[in-house]
Amino acid sequence: MCGICGISSTSDRASARLDRMLDAIVHRGPDGEGRLQRPGLVLGMRRLAVIDLAGGDQPIFNEDGSVAVVFNGEIYNFRELRAELERHGHHFATRCDTEVLVHGYEQWGDGVLHRLVGMFALALWDENRRRLLVARDRFGKKPLYYSREAGEVVFGSEIKALLAAGVSADVDDAALQDYLALRYVPAPRTLFRSVRQLPPGHKFVVGDDGFAIERWWQLRYEPKPAITLVQAADEVEGLMRTAVARRLVSDVPLGCFLSGGLDSSTVLSFMSELSNEPVRTFSVGFDESWAGDELAAARATAHAFHTVHHETRLGPDEFLRLLPAAVWHRDEPLAEPSEIPLMALSRMAREHVTVVLSGEGGDELFGGYPKYRVDALLDRAGRPARAVIGARQLHRLAGWHRLPRRTRLGIQALATAAPAQRWPAWFGADPSAGLHSADLRPLDSTLSEIDTGLGPLDRMLALDVHTYLADNLLIRGDKMTMAASVEGRMPLLDHQLAEYAARLPAALKVTPRSTKIVIREIARRRLPATLLSRKKIGFAVPVAPWFRGSLGDALQRLTFGPQARPDPLVDPERVRRALALHRSGHYDFGKELWSVLTLDVWARLFLDGAEPASLTFDR
Repeated sequence: MCGICGISSTSDRASARLDRMLDAIVHRGPDGEGRLQRPGLVLGMRRLAVIDLAGGDQPIFNEDGSVAVVFNGEIYNFRELRAELERHGHHFATRCDTEVLVHGYEQWGDGVLHRLVGMFALALWDENRRRLLVARDRFGKKPLYYSREAGEVVFGSEIKALLAAGVSADVDDAALQDYLALRYVPAPRTLFRSVRQLPPGHKFVVGDDGFAIERWWQLRYEPKPAITLVQAADEVEGLMRTAVARRLVSDVPLGCFLSGGLDSSTVLSFMSELSNEPVRTFSVGFDESWAGDELAAARATAHAFHTVHHETRLGPDEFLRLLPAAVWHRDEPLAEPSEIPLMALSRMAREHVTVVLSGEGGDELFGGYPKYRVDALLDRAGRPARAVIGARQLHRLAGWHRLPRRTRLGIQALATAAPAQRWPAWFGADPSAGLHSADLRPLDSTLSEIDTGLGPLDRMLALDVHTYLADNLLIRGDKMTMAASVEGRMPLLDHQLAEYAARLPAALKVTPRSTKIVIREIARRRLPATLLSRKKIGFAVPVAPWFRGSLGDALQRLTFGPQARPDPLVDPERVRRALALHRSGHYDFGKELWSVLTLDVWARLFLDGAEPASLTFDR
């Protein structure tokens, strides 16, 4: 687990620029650094030692030094790959997982990527072919950014590394509009015009023929097997057990992030079954009166599995104090308020462990969000509703402030015929806030890449895997854990488990009455009955009430008060109106106001050059 960076350039200043890049990501690897310098190329890495603590320093070479790699991530099947490669005559010099990459490349070329079980961003140099291969794992658990300017390629695990190398920090206005509409920026864009994100399951090659990027893996949702619920649950349970077991391989202490939900609780059940000692669990919560607080449920689950449990609470003042550091680590505005408690949780966990497992990915693979069952009903009801009531009247009704937020967004979706425009309403910004153009369609290009022959549920799942999961949740998970030098592992995103789950019939995932049907069947076998009856909450943060207090005060001072930037990215009058409506209680614009607040902090850090420690929210 590390951070990587590199420059393919004929510049004689590349080595000094690499030094600055490595300094910018030292938090990703406090245990050491390594570098490779060749004519036209420099590669670097920062190491967080997890496997083979003494012998895993990078770069790692093959036997004759003609192939070298720097690598961020973990390869969970490295022992099996090593045994196979040794049978082919390869000789290993270390015990670490990284070394299978160079020998695997020698044996299978780029095909080695398909044999890897794990999470990774890697850069592999082939001296004989003068060829640089840079690749990202299937789901995008590990980030990878790049820039192509003036005949050179600069890349790294974090955007700040590219900026440290001199890449331009100019804002991409189209990406800014995407952010205001979705609350995150879909790949390959970032908020920086000169920086692109390598999409999950993609690679690029730099060589004598120039630069080429291509997809090397894609999740398939067909064909569908004829299978019963019990058969599917048996198979998924076995695949989950294998996925968790693989992710328990570590030479350092590990634990589990535990919410009150099914996914992390089910992961914990396997960890407890497979571990020889009590699992260390970590949970975070807020005010006990907050309806979304899950600490009590997490505590009950920890007690049921006899874990060594740790928990913490955050209030709005602590939340604001952590905000600048969290934005700095994210490189872009915080798409989700939950990123701050995740960073605080990671800092607490780092006092006890170096590796944590979590339940990320279960909702997008098995159909866990309420929107999946609601959307099918909307699709059926939408046509007659639009015919009888009219789309314009429905849009007008969606703006009625006395309706709850989810009801308003549901009516907005009901009024919208095209799924690409309807689905973002569930996670994106409320058009009633007036902070983005209501006719913006940021996901149309992504939807065009998804198989049109898929059923409605699979198309929704595929869209969320491509966008919301990869560009929001997994980036959040990586950046906030690595901010504390913690490695996060996600067994539910094991690609073999995911490939099986994707092909399950829709009826085994979602019905109009239930979600995540297969996971619920497995949970029924493994979890306390009290947990099974809990309504899904998600990792909810009480930003809506906080914006009626201290968060609203901070937003007012920063965006249209005495501390406002002279060159705002969002019209201050629009922000003033949205905040006033929110504080009046007429609307819930908490998430939209959060987007603006973190965007303002981001601009001060990355455009104005402020240091995180210099930003305070005192009156």
